[in-house]
Amino acid sequence: MRLIRAQIQTFRSIVDSGVIEIEDGVTVVIGKNEQGKSTLLKAIEAFNHQKQFAPSDFPNHLRPMLEDRSPTEMPITTLWFSIEPGDRQKLSGTIQELDTATELKAIKHYGNNYRFSLVDGAEERPLNFAEPNLTAPLLHVHKVGRDLREKLHSHAQRLPAFAEAKERIDQLMSVLTEARAQDLQDPDNLVKTFTTSIKTLPGTDAAITEDVAAANQDLEIVKEMVHSATKTDHGKLLQDALPSFILHSTKSDHIPNEVSIPDFVSNPDSFSKGMANLCRAAGLSVQKIRDLAATSDTAQREAYEDYYRGTISGGLNEFWTQAAYTVHFRIEKERLSVSISDGNYTQRIPPSDRSEGFQWYLSFYATLLNDVGSETILLLDNPGLEIHMDGQRDIKRFLEEKVAPTSQVIYVTHSPAMIDPFHLKQVRSVELQPNQQGTKVSNYLSKSGEDADLLEPVRSAVGMSLVSSLVLNEWNVLVEGAADRPVVEGIFYGHYKEHQPKVLVNGSLSESKDGFLVKFYERTGLPYVILLDADSSGRDLKAELVSLGIPESRILGLGSVFPDRQGEFATEDIVSEAFYHRAVLESYPKNPVDLPAPSAKKRATRYEEVFRATHNIGFNKRRVAETLKKLLATGVEDNETKANLGTLSTAIVERLKPATAATSTEEAKEAEEAAQ
Repeated sequence: MRLIRAQIQTFRSIVDSGVIEIEDGVTVVIGKNEQGKSTLLKAIEAFNHQKQFAPSDFPNHLRPMLEDRSPTEMPITTLWFSIEPGDRQKLSGTIQELDTATELKAIKHYGNNYRFSLVDGAEERPLNFAEPNLTAPLLHVHKVGRDLREKLHSHAQRLPAFAEAKERIDQLMSVLTEARAQDLQDPDNLVKTFTTSIKTLPGTDAAITEDVAAANQDLEIVKEMVHSATKTDHGKLLQDALPSFILHSTKSDHIPNEVSIPDFVSNPDSFSKGMANLCRAAGLSVQKIRDLAATSDTAQREAYEDYYRGTISGGLNEFWTQAAYTVHFRIEKERLSVSISDGNYTQRIPPSDRSEGFQWYLSFYATLLNDVGSETILLLDNPGLEIHMDGQRDIKRFLEEKVAPTSQVIYVTHSPAMIDPFHLKQVRSVELQPNQQGTKVSNYLSKSGEDADLLEPVRSAVGMSLVSSLVLNEWNVLVEGAADRPVVEGIFYGHYKEHQPKVLVNGSLSESKDGFLVKFYERTGLPYVILLDADSSGRDLKAELVSLGIPESRILGLGSVFPDRQGEFATEDIVSEAFYHRAVLESYPKNPVDLPAPSAKKRATRYEEVFRATHNIGFNKRRVAETLKKLLATGVEDNETKANLGTLSTAIVERLKPATAATSTEEAKEAEEAAQ
């Protein structure tokens, strides 16, 4: 399921955010300081069942009124999810009505209870699930608590030092003796909370430790009892099918310089989640750490250290262009340590001695590889804040190309480098309203009028000037759809390499409201060319652009580049059938398909039909386009693909040269006039 909308109510600074549209890939949240941007992310993260709402989450001025209302009737986080074919298949035995619905509405209330509804157009149908019967496990928990409390009171009479903890004993036992059914919604948390806190009792001896261990063992039975009771809990099954939310934290995911191996291998995530993430990203298992720490064969240990250095470093540098970094592991008998070297400084330096920006990136990269997938949504609060603009652009590109094709990302930023001025559809603006109305969230709105500053809302939010907030290039290619951009970028790996640094590809024009993107380029006099597909949508878009005053000389249609081709075709159709199929198989390794039969339909349409018939899932041509770009970067395209892309790149370059010359002449004229 994909998150498509969100609404937050009565959460800290937010009284009612309004309904927030969420992008399929990346959503960017901007706003001035103290407006409620971070609060928005925390409210969305709170949808996770592990998170519990508390009175401190209420807006201060509404707390007296809200605390008198029923907790189970106060919505806080409301999310809408799209229902995909795979979701229908997965939940067919849970929700029969799923076949006719297009969306699922999920509400988490202040009482930490959930309610679900199916949405089909304007119709909304509540889903009512029978509550699981947790009477038996709840009675078992109460009995374990009463029995252990009685035993500990007896021990208190025997041991004066332990008797001083009697009040503490009663307090800890109340966790069990006063447990409620809702506490068993997460039995692991209940049991872990108790078993951890009971260890804090002072003055214990062997007999007390034995009784506590027996009670802890008895509590493990509760997990099985709850699991059996909830196997047919359709509400819980539906809740588990929804994506989870990960809010990356620099503090909790921090990577230390070293860890004690005996402590670390006993519970890696609890001892150091950051180091655990880094080791898993490199393929370094707990068992291998144990084996290498125990060996006396120095050559063997160093060989493995070199191997794991290579596995982590290659991926790390794929999207980090500031320098080529190498991550080194050193495994000794009692210690696992990490150090970093780079092309400028070959000495190995511990993470803490590196810049805060690089420390953040290393932690962020390891977290992504471990926790983020198709069933998660990544929330980032000011990502790369410590990194300069080039590094932030690397982060933006990383999110767009590495994460967004399979997951969704929502991030808050103050940096212009993290905002694509040519893709403002991603932007949401947050503003704290006066008169205790609270934080409101709105889609980006540009001002109208011939002399309007198109980027004023963004500039205001990030506090930057127009010039410093934009990243433009000498040559600009505007493409019709989001799936065209990676393919066109990939062309310049093998053709006109000398021009690659000055080419910037932007889109998608089909989603640029009122021709915003093209009008921006036209008004600023920047050299650009528009690339359109040879189909009905391309022809319609061309007619719209011409009606807006865009010169036809700026528009390059694929039909004019390949006049001998018959029928309708798009950018991805000009690569060979075999090369495109290779990209499809690499993009969907778990869902292989046969090469579609030839037909007059466009290639993406044929693959959509094949994927639906074979796997009952959708087909994402943007995902395949990103794979095509990676393949083109390695120079493995076949002759047909290479020839066709060469033809297209030549057509693009030939259209850009006159525009560049005109721009240079105009700039020279302006400079001459200024000098006079």
